[in-house]
Amino acid sequence: MLIALLSETWHEVADGRGESGQEWRRISSLIGESGANWVTDPVSRVEELTDREFDVFILLGRGLSNQRISASLYVTERTVKSHITRILAKLRLDSRLQAGLVAQAYTHWVALSSQ
Repeated sequence: MLIALLSETWHEVADGRGESGQEWRRISSLIGESGANWVTDPVSRVEELTDREFDVFILLGRGLSNQRISASLYVTERTVKSHITRILAKLRLDSRLQAGLVAQAYTHWVALSSQ
C-alpha cells in the first residue's frame, strides 16, 4: 500500500498535478518523519557513485530489471548485481526498491534545479 501511494505521489508531481512542496510533505508523512532521511541523505551521497554505478542507479529509478539494465549498458547481469550492491552500500540503503525511489527523487530534484 505504501509503495502504491508513493508511486501515485511521484506521478502527480511528474505530471504537474500537484505542487511539489505539498507532494514532498505527503511523501515524508507516508514514510514517517524518522524514515524521511533515507531519501534525502542518500541523495546527498550520489556524487560518490562511479559513472557506471550512476548509470545503473538512474535505470533503477526508471524501474528497469537487472536483465533490462544489462542489455541497456551492454554488461552482464552479474555486473549489474555488483553495481547495485555497491550502490546500496555507498548510499547506505537496504533494498533495490529504496535505491529506485532515491533515484526518482534525485532525478526530480535535478529537474527542478535546472528550471
